Amino acid sequence: MQSFESEEPINARSSTVWDIITDAGNFTVWESGIIWIDGEVRNGALIRIRTTGGDRRTFHTRVQQMPGQIMIWKTGLLLGLLTWTRTYSLSPHAELTHLRVKDEFGGPLLRFASSAIPVSRQDLYSYVAAVRKRAELLDRRS
Repeated sequence: MQSFESEEPINARSSTVWDIITDAGNFTVWESGIIWIDGEVRNGALIRIRTTGGDRRTFHTRVQQMPGQIMIWKTGLLLGLLTWTRTYSLSPHAELTHLRVKDEFGGPLLRFASSAIPVSRQDLYSYVAAVRKRAELLDRRS
């Protein structure tokens, strides 16, 4: 198994951060790393995405949610030969929202398929920073 994560405190309400990470219609408007999406980001949904690092491959991704708190995206090859799980966790702290995003890659083909991994550690850091920037812009407090 290979994993990496990124986390940031965000000066915005957790509802604003949640709206950003679940608003499929706007993923291509900001620096989300998603260049195309089909489907609605809701619990139990199957979405199809293309990422900047995915070489125009379409990933069929299952969404699981506890709205406002945690969201998990799972994708992979048949029989679990190669898997990718992204877990989003939000925790409100006073005036801030703490966002943590973790990518985990696994399966027996992982050691042979490093080029098939659709995101890098830097992509993940950039994604979390872009969520923070967008949330703080949309949720300005006086």
